[in-house]
Amino acid sequence: MDNLNVKMQGKNQFIDDTWAHLKAFKLKLNLFAGQLAKNDLSHFSRLNSIPSVNEEKLKNYEDGLKKLHFEFERRFQDFSAIQTELDNFTMPFNVNCESLRSDLQLEFIELQSNNHLKQSFLNMPKLEFYKSLSKVSFPNLISHAQKISAIFASSYICEKVFNYEP
Repeated sequence: MDNLNVKMQGKNQFIDDTWAHLKAFKLKLNLFAGQLAKNDLSHFSRLNSIPSVNEEKLKNYEDGLKKLHFEFERRFQDFSAIQTELDNFTMPFNVNCESLRSDLQLEFIELQSNNHLKQSFLNMPKLEFYKSLSKVSFPNLISHAQKISAIFASSYICEKVFNYEP
């Protein structure tokens, strides 16, 4: 949990970055619970150092991890609802244009067909890339990117302001 907390703090965190950290954490919880069910302690160095681990304790740990995973699923279910929108923002060159809203389809086709823009996307921060797009050629894509980038990814900025010490 501490590692997740640290990853979700800091400047220039977009909502897609936060969602990626949350997805990875949930996958790790599933992995850990499955490994505990098989008595595989490879990711639990402290438990692994104990000569004989009580199976009932392992079951309790497994159940705890499953409950934590369920709670993360429940609390962050809104992210799942906007998964496609986040993917369109994060990986615009991997999007199936037929699955997009009709107002975005032609712009994504133009974007994906332009090797110069693909190279720019790879070499620039996301926000800079979207700022660099032509407002005439990509008005709907830019609007989509603005909506996604405007979603607050963390409370870092607020916390920084209220914890300011001169």
